[in-house]
Amino acid sequence: MLRGGEDRPLVTVREMLPVLGWSLLMAGIVAAPYVWAIVNAPEDHQFGGFIWGVDDGNVYLSWIRQAAEGRLLLANQYTTAPQDPHFFNIFLQALGRAAAWSGADPGVVFHVARLLGVFALLSAIYLLAAYVTESVFARWATLCLASLGSGFGWLAALLAQAVPAPLPPPLRPPDYAPLPPQTWQEQPEAVTFLSLLLNPLFVWSMAFLCLVMITAALAIERRSLRWAVVAGVLLLVMGNMHTYDVFVVHGTVGLFATALIAMGRARLRDALACYAVIFVIGLPAPAWAWWASRQDPAYLEKVKTLTLSPPPLDMAAGYGFILLLAILGAWWAIGQRQERPRVLLPICWVVANAILLYAPVSFQRKLAEGLHMPLCLLAGLALVMVIAPRMARPPGRLDDVRGAAPVGQRLRAAGMATAPSRSQVVLLIVLAVAVTMPSNVLFVDKALHNIATNNTELLPYLQPPIYLTFDEVRGMNYLGRESSFEDVVLSSSLIGNYIPSRAPCRVFAGHWAETLGFQREVLPMAHRFFQPGHNARVLRGAVEAIGADYVFYGPLEAMMARALAPHGREIEDPRELFRATTSDFLDEAYVSGDVSIFKFSPREGRLPPSVFERSTAEIPPLRGVE
Repeated sequence: MLRGGEDRPLVTVREMLPVLGWSLLMAGIVAAPYVWAIVNAPEDHQFGGFIWGVDDGNVYLSWIRQAAEGRLLLANQYTTAPQDPHFFNIFLQALGRAAAWSGADPGVVFHVARLLGVFALLSAIYLLAAYVTESVFARWATLCLASLGSGFGWLAALLAQAVPAPLPPPLRPPDYAPLPPQTWQEQPEAVTFLSLLLNPLFVWSMAFLCLVMITAALAIERRSLRWAVVAGVLLLVMGNMHTYDVFVVHGTVGLFATALIAMGRARLRDALACYAVIFVIGLPAPAWAWWASRQDPAYLEKVKTLTLSPPPLDMAAGYGFILLLAILGAWWAIGQRQERPRVLLPICWVVANAILLYAPVSFQRKLAEGLHMPLCLLAGLALVMVIAPRMARPPGRLDDVRGAAPVGQRLRAAGMATAPSRSQVVLLIVLAVAVTMPSNVLFVDKALHNIATNNTELLPYLQPPIYLTFDEVRGMNYLGRESSFEDVVLSSSLIGNYIPSRAPCRVFAGHWAETLGFQREVLPMAHRFFQPGHNARVLRGAVEAIGADYVFYGPLEAMMARALAPHGREIEDPRELFRATTSDFLDEAYVSGDVSIFKFSPREGRLPPSVFERSTAEIPPLRGVE
């Protein structure tokens, strides 16, 4: 067990039991929207498994399915570009092995891991708070704020309603983005509740992040190589799960060690020795990620996809009252640094994290993971150590303390009379949580709305639907039986996003980041392919240029065809028109209801290469869908 001093543990088993109870409650809360989605599935439809970020969720499922099939180095099924896979992730491998062992669907394993991660993360947050403060109230304030709190996203949504649609909203915080058309994207890794609600990889890597911070701080503080080894091993695992967090760890530990050395609480030689152990043991994870990206040009190209942090004002608004409280808590902690040097750890974490958010790298936004936790810890300190004492009644007088006790005891008794009551502190924490919850409530409400409408409002933004028809699922299962990694499927990006979660084949268009050249080349060509009005030679040239082995044609492709039809032309049955036009080179290999899967089978030899250029150039610009 982690120990706070030489002889006492950070927490007792008895103290952790309510934390596990709270985790059970939170697991129920973050499971409820999924249960609602399953229960309210439309007739003849199947829930895809995600209430938000369907596009990213299916990428995780494709990796879990690959791991379940025994693949160690995971491939990118969302691009047809040449690749040499070297992506290894111990967390995804564990989920894949669990799926293979249990026979469960990857989506089920994904969410079981997410719910188990609720217990892991919330326990780790409580341990982090226990390392920093001995106040049980401050620990619970931290836990409650981290579990349920968020920022000013709700305010950004109100402000966006007052701005005309063509103009950008005044704020785009990561906790709750204004509704379309202004924007629709939130940043779940920036807020603990959203991570608990959506993504087990974030949840588990954040749990490891807390444990790395605790053990590394103990190593520096106690000059303990044993704790340094523990921290290094945890960092190694975490670095493989979510490599971006490694930068935050090194920045935080470096600042904390520097602060302890400056205060005379640690010696430079000992701190360097402990840090060296942590660094060396944890180094293979980022080293492998760097090397693997150099071995696979497709992976390196994906890593270069820009995911930049919001402007500082937007980022600050994403934490709202928690940030304001954290500033107050940091002010208190700095004043307590000599007596309680551990309170500097969350300050060092926030400072290091804030700087890295705007480092000159393409993946800035991903470095926000975990920042919410030290902010909540500082906010919890502010509530209990600064605000709560000012809620108490005025200090007692010595005359009010009766009896013949010595003056010293009477003074202490008078001081105790000024302390806030237990109910006052609890009420303060409850009010603070209530004030910081609205954005998360709105997020869940919006998710339920998107579930009810099957993401209809987000389809123009190429966010896949939440439900699929049974025919679409059967079609993908057919590809799961008949296709291999060497095969390429041409479809809309909406259904293309789902296919790799169920089949080993690659898709031409499927994900804004995983599909290389998605916006620039792939998406326009895929849309134009399904646009009615092209002759057979043009469509065949496009199929050969893409290298497609299968064409998936279902309700989403028909919807796209109607949207892209030339002005004034109504298409009654787009699939039948497509079938008739392509009958000379596409065989209808599978039919289920309104889903057809065509297999490329030309009646004559391949077209000369010059036709590829002419045929793709003949495809007119898109209309109706962007």
